[in-house]
Amino acid sequence: MGFAFFTTFCVFSAASEEITNVVVSDSPAAQPVRDCGISLRKLLASSNQYMIAHMHPRPEDLDFLIEEHDDRKGVEFIEIVNKREAKNDSSPGAGHYGWVVYHPDTGELWDESADPDHPVKLTRDASAAQEYRSCRAVDEQCFQAVRNINDDPTVGFYPNAFDVAGDASERYVKNSESRQPFYWAPNKNCAVRAFVVNNDKIQALSWGQNNGFVWSRYINPTTRKITEGWLPQEVLITRQQICDEARHKAGTENLSAGEMVTRTVANNRQRLYLYDAPNKACLREEKAFVVDGDRVQMLNKPAFAGYRFIRYTHPTSQKVTEGWVSSEGLSLP
Repeated sequence: MGFAFFTTFCVFSAASEEITNVVVSDSPAAQPVRDCGISLRKLLASSNQYMIAHMHPRPEDLDFLIEEHDDRKGVEFIEIVNKREAKNDSSPGAGHYGWVVYHPDTGELWDESADPDHPVKLTRDASAAQEYRSCRAVDEQCFQAVRNINDDPTVGFYPNAFDVAGDASERYVKNSESRQPFYWAPNKNCAVRAFVVNNDKIQALSWGQNNGFVWSRYINPTTRKITEGWLPQEVLITRQQICDEARHKAGTENLSAGEMVTRTVANNRQRLYLYDAPNKACLREEKAFVVDGDRVQMLNKPAFAGYRFIRYTHPTSQKVTEGWVSSEGLSLP
């Protein structure tokens, strides 16, 4: 059994881009929101273990190594180290405080250093002990969720699953008042600090689904940094769903000619692209556009979410094109 706060992390590359995998990542943003190492340090620092009782280290000064032995299943052997005490030739053991044994079922600490056959039960702060036990219990749920995965999309697959055509589909993050975190296991207790926000576009792995979660990839549009991890399926929506909902809210069905007024495109000599609905996710796939000076018919209603509905008739072909454009790209007649 392992625990999130001392899992081995790594970052690997695919093509020329860095991929941060929130299950195995050394990126600070992808570390668990809950760090059981913090509560373990508090627990150790509150004990009357011999060196701690004499040196009175702060919790943040302590480091630790946890081992399990095959002949003592169910207990943890914890080496305590004070990382503030520097080793040198004259004191190579500086900072090494010894070993204690932790019993997860009771939350007790025992010192077996002097006589393993007659261990000494250590006193410790009850609240610190409970905090650590609670944190471990939640992490165990996360590890169990990982164990229950039949097809794990996070390991053992080369090339990356998202690089295989047809294995992933485009999704968007639903509107929410808060950031949507990634998870390092398909369980809502396993959030990490990496997150996406409203309308962010992600790729959802078609076969990477488990317990209401889907293994997802997000590419930052500015830095091109890739983050992969679990997202709840309930927070993801297709482009078609976004556009249908936006059109419905805008109320543009069954328009009449009397509802339209003439406007001129004035977009600082930049193309004014058309959208299928008043939402940035709904940019028309063929990237149709109008340009400065084009005369269009515009729906005579206030802008909706920063967009206006227009109808453009090509002066030569007489082809009619309808869609939504940024309201800032239109001027008075």
